[in-house]
Amino acid sequence: MMNVQSHRTRGICIAALVVAALACETMNMSAVADDAKAIYVIGYMGVGQTSAEVAHVLGFITPEGTLERYPDFGQVNQLSWVFGPQFDDGRRMLLTSFEDVDVTKVRSGKVLTHDWIYDLVSGKVHEVLQKNRPADQMRTHALLSGDTRVIATAIVGGEERVFIMDLDGGNQVELTEAGGGFHYGLSLSNDQKRLAVHVTGGMPSFYNPGAYSINVLDVDTKKRVFVAGQPEHLLFGPHWSPDDRYLVYLDCLHVQDPGHFRAALNVGRTDGLGQQAATPAQTHWFGTPYGSNMSEWSPDGKTITYTRLLPNSTRDMSQGGAQLCLLNPFSGAITELTTAEEGRWDFRAAWSPEGDKLSFTRVRTGGVRELWIMDPDGSHQQRLTDGYQNKGADFSRWIRVSPREKEPSG
Repeated sequence: MMNVQSHRTRGICIAALVVAALACETMNMSAVADDAKAIYVIGYMGVGQTSAEVAHVLGFITPEGTLERYPDFGQVNQLSWVFGPQFDDGRRMLLTSFEDVDVTKVRSGKVLTHDWIYDLVSGKVHEVLQKNRPADQMRTHALLSGDTRVIATAIVGGEERVFIMDLDGGNQVELTEAGGGFHYGLSLSNDQKRLAVHVTGGMPSFYNPGAYSINVLDVDTKKRVFVAGQPEHLLFGPHWSPDDRYLVYLDCLHVQDPGHFRAALNVGRTDGLGQQAATPAQTHWFGTPYGSNMSEWSPDGKTITYTRLLPNSTRDMSQGGAQLCLLNPFSGAITELTTAEEGRWDFRAAWSPEGDKLSFTRVRTGGVRELWIMDPDGSHQQRLTDGYQNKGADFSRWIRVSPREKEPSG
């Protein structure tokens, strides 16, 4: 297990990345303050080489592959850190820390967590969501308009339930209810009015007739819409289209594939009035040894990311591989971004918000995960890092950064 307190020399904030990004873009501070063009760095998790090393440190790097940083947040007994949502000011983001990294305890909600606001420029953190916590184990997922209220999940009585609350934890409103099942895989619509989830278990069964089903919750009224679900299908990982009309999600035939290795990609209407398969059956790499591998929409709404398995691929990765593609979910047209190569597994692509780059994870059989970047047509592929202590990098995300000196409110 990695010691997240042992890398103080790697830097306490990412201010240097901001300066470097500004230099690369030949812009000045006022241009960024006026949001003439956003500046981005890539955040990711520094991870263990094996599944037993589950502790995560958080890493930051420029899209050019420079100034790699692993901040030390200076908080004792916090063994793992994960990203939460980012504030509109381009300076702060929410983080969650875990006091234990035992996978069984985490999945059953028996680990004490803490939630923090992290200032990307100063490197300071302060704890939030401390008032009237509904459970010991919580995690933040989205900020609502105005950045004063947050959507978080809490594991209560063996169920993961969804709450909206102020940043101090007060004024809580629950979107779910006791006995309603385990809700996670949260995705907030772009207009911030609806929340997509996958749900397992719970009543009434109409909302989950399969192993996992896709539901949409109205943030204001709590009204629930059943999008898709059926017996012997595990539907997982919803992601909104830019126009909020569709969701893309995984469809795994879990009875035939109890390891959840493969899935199809489906697209469903967010009003619950229909869905359709987007890929050939069970050809997307779903259950990687490193966590579930979801799909997302391109910023222009024309394609979804598709991790296509080689036909001979096996769950233990002893043979086969995976390539990244873009798929038009309505016409079926496929654009290959990376080549199909035995023993090489490309997955977990993440679009830059402006649609000019994709970051992704690449691992070769027996190797460590590496963070890569490429253009939208698959060209100019560049390796960025193999993570903290060369143990692996994964779960990349694009983070907008503003170096404005004005102290944010809240």
